Amino acid sequence: MSEIGETTTPHIHSDSHLRTLPAIERAVLYTGVFLAPYATLRFSELFFTLSDFFFCLSLTLLFITGRIWSKPLGEATPLWLIAFTLLFVGLMIGSLLHNSPERGLIVTAQYLFAYVILMFILIRDEPKVAYRLAAIFLVSMVLIDIHGIITFYAIGYVPGEGKGVVTGGRRLATLLRNPNLAAAMNALTLPIPLFLWATGRIKSYVALPVIAIFIGTVILTSSNSGLVVTSICLIVFTAFLSTPKLLLRLALAAGILVAVVGGFGSKDLLPKTFQTRVLGALSSGDISEAGTFVSRAALIEEALQAISDEQIAFVGLGADQLRERSVQTAPVHNLYLLLWAEGGLLALMGWMMFSAVGMLHGFAIRKAGGDKRALAAMITTIVVFLTVALFNPHMYARYWTIPIFLCCGLGLAQLRQAAKRS
Repeated sequence: MSEIGETTTPHIHSDSHLRTLPAIERAVLYTGVFLAPYATLRFSELFFTLSDFFFCLSLTLLFITGRIWSKPLGEATPLWLIAFTLLFVGLMIGSLLHNSPERGLIVTAQYLFAYVILMFILIRDEPKVAYRLAAIFLVSMVLIDIHGIITFYAIGYVPGEGKGVVTGGRRLATLLRNPNLAAAMNALTLPIPLFLWATGRIKSYVALPVIAIFIGTVILTSSNSGLVVTSICLIVFTAFLSTPKLLLRLALAAGILVAVVGGFGSKDLLPKTFQTRVLGALSSGDISEAGTFVSRAALIEEALQAISDEQIAFVGLGADQLRERSVQTAPVHNLYLLLWAEGGLLALMGWMMFSAVGMLHGFAIRKAGGDKRALAAMITTIVVFLTVALFNPHMYARYWTIPIFLCCGLGLAQLRQAAKRS
């Protein structure tokens, strides 16, 4: 009896550990996703956040338990890895040729984490986990917005605190500490509540306030680019799901809204900064009134000049070198031009290939029997992502790619459930 007890006990403990570790890993992953928008919670000047720590811990536990999924994007996974290889080679060749290999390694490592490692961590073969991850990220963004809106009206700008929740120009920056970033992140996350609402996973009395909070936050940021990408998000998602009945309802709702605003509203109800930065440019038709347009246009002109002078084709200047050469000592806020200048057309093609592969994956899921609403969420997120890139420098922060991977996970979850029902 003692021999039996001695031999079975280790197996019991081993089985217990095997059951416990996946639960621990999921809890770690959920924490990482919740903290992802809080990029200011970092360990040092190097861009490694508290959220990244939890993601690394999650990846380690996935390896230990043997649960890492080798093809999260199915047959499109090799294409996604080829896209990263092009991006890596383009940036590194330019960096090596211009004596800045350390900057090349740092920047490409950041892209590796955001575009490849997170793909293996976030896209799961478990529908329940996919829905939870999307809901957790959504809750995190809603909490950030609510905190920002309350701070905007109750406290306002606090002098001397550096980059605060509200800027000195009375723009809402939220805990992301950047008005344009806050607006872009709301637009990029918006397909998630739209998808959950369209599929009936959240009711109208939850979805409508959430969408209102997102739109209200974008207005308070007074971000022109944020208003553009939010509008694109709503238009693209609606276009994918449009039916005559839906379009009639939307036209009726828009008509009522216009009538209410025309009868009882006034532009004075909007924040003063929004009236100056956004409505001023819209009403006058003068784009130079739209916030920091002049300085950003100068950066774009610098980038185009550098591409022309250096005759950049497939080999660029190297990572971070455009900023070094800039009169404003700032990178151009246009990722397409930035990658072309620093990594050549090789890096630019690699980065754009990510979105192409994502779209192909979405259509493949749809063809395999996936839901049209999941395809709408995936394509809308990618379109918003591509548009946001027009107004931003390097996009390797994790919060840029997480919404894309979460929507891919939602698409796969819908496909799994459809397969079970059939």
